[in-house]
Amino acid sequence: MTMSMHAALAAIGRQLDADYLPPLGTPLPRELEDLLAQLVAYEIRKRESTERFGEGLQSLIRAKS
Repeated sequence: MTMSMHAALAAIGRQLDADYLPPLGTPLPRELEDLLAQLVAYEIRKRESTERFGEGLQSLIRAKS
């Protein structure tokens, strides 16, 4: 990587930090925190359910072999 490319990437990184870090540092309203927690829990349950389905399917395939 050339020095000018490295300098450009560093400048972009500094600008992104300046633009996005302050809003991320402010706490979310309580309603959004609750909604986010529900969404995360839903995704975890969905993933676990999919993994169990995949494990069950694999055991059926092994049993028929």
